[in-house]
Amino acid sequence: MSDIITFEHPLSERVRNFLRLEHLFSRFYTTRDQADIWAHHTALSTLFEIMDCAARAEFKLDILQELERQRQQISQSEREQYDATPEQEALYQATQNLQEVQQKFGQHLRENEWLMGVKQRMLVSGGTSPFDLPSYYYWLQLPHEHRLADLNCWIRSLTPTAEAISLLLSILRRNSFSLDCCATLGNYQNAKLGNNIHMLVVDVAQSYQTLPEISANKYFTHIRFTQATQQSPRGKQLETNIPFQLKMCSFDPITDKP
Repeated sequence: MSDIITFEHPLSERVRNFLRLEHLFSRFYTTRDQADIWAHHTALSTLFEIMDCAARAEFKLDILQELERQRQQISQSEREQYDATPEQEALYQATQNLQEVQQKFGQHLRENEWLMGVKQRMLVSGGTSPFDLPSYYYWLQLPHEHRLADLNCWIRSLTPTAEAISLLLSILRRNSFSLDCCATLGNYQNAKLGNNIHMLVVDVAQSYQTLPEISANKYFTHIRFTQATQQSPRGKQLETNIPFQLKMCSFDPITDKP
């Protein structure tokens, strides 16, 4: 059986932001845990991306609102009012951890003049060369344990955000409904998506060497499969039938299934 590649398509700005930050946090933790100095260079660069991606003042409120909404939904669906479920406990703990972070997201990084100097130089091609930024070059030459301790210190107050987003996206992905579909001559259309769908997921065999272009709203879904290519920004539409699985994901219970 061919390997399956998964494409996730957010249908709201909130989910779009969650997915972007999940991607960045994953890259940070992966590169942080490697000993190579260029992995730590990538980790620090990613830390700056995380800081910028979540800079909007309302972002923390978006997360807290969704956490509370999930807690209320679980409470309403549970008959036992006295014993909290593990997921309720996880939602409560994520809320508490996020509320305990009093400062603005990434504020401790903005107050570090050395870090902000490195961030500015990273915007310049070759700007972190040893002769351009000797203090950063010196940091990269420090023992792995020293650099790791610094990275852990800088990410610490951002960790509650990462954990909350991970929890919410796990709920979103789990609360889904799947359809086995086929794109005729590379095209698929669906006039009934279901209520309150927040993300679409396309699973397709990697052997088809294709990318799904998804256009969707609550009235209509169109998926166009194009050729995966590194020669142009957009490949040609495939003219073969493409079997795939379509998942509809929601933060709310899915009651109106297509």
